[in-house]
Amino acid sequence: MTEAELMELVLARLKKRQTRQLNLMCQENFELVKAPAKKVFYDYSQITLIQVPVSLLFELYHFQKTPWVDWILTGISYQVQFTLDLNEQVLPFVPFQMLRAWPLAFHIAGQPVNALTQKTISRKAILALAPQSWLVKINAQQLTAEAREQIEKRQIKLIERVDETCIWGKS
Repeated sequence: MTEAELMELVLARLKKRQTRQLNLMCQENFELVKAPAKKVFYDYSQITLIQVPVSLLFELYHFQKTPWVDWILTGISYQVQFTLDLNEQVLPFVPFQMLRAWPLAFHIAGQPVNALTQKTISRKAILALAPQSWLVKINAQQLTAEAREQIEKRQIKLIERVDETCIWGKS
C-alpha cells in the first residue's frame, strides 16, 4: 500500500466518522452499565447517552476518577460531541454552569435544554432557541416582555431557578 493510498483510507474513515452517531444506554435495570471501550471514538463523532443517572452527572461535574467520567473526558478530547438525554426529574441535578459552559449538549425527550449567559434575555435570544425546547434561567436573569411572548408562542418550557446552585449545593 502506498502512502497516498493510506492517506486516502484515513481521510475516508475520518469523513465517515463525521456523520456517524451512536446512542448508548447508561443504565440497564436501574444499574449503571460498564463504560464502553474508547475505540468507539474512532468511528463516531456524535454520541448520545440515554438514561443518564444523577450519580454520573455528579461524578462528571466533580471530575471524579470513574470509568464513565474518564470515558466521557477522553471522548471530548477526541472532539466527540456528546448529548446527554435526561428525563425532566433529573434536570434539577444539573448544575447551571454545566448547562451553560460545558462542551456537552443536554436534551429532555429529544428536545434541547438551554441556559443563556445574558442578564436580560431578549426576544432575539429566544428566537435562536429551537421551538419546544427547554430554557433554564436563574432569578438574576430577566426576560423582556417580547421574550416572554416568544417563549409562549414557541412553546419553550421555562424552568426558573433561584440561583446557579443545583440540588446538591453550590456550583
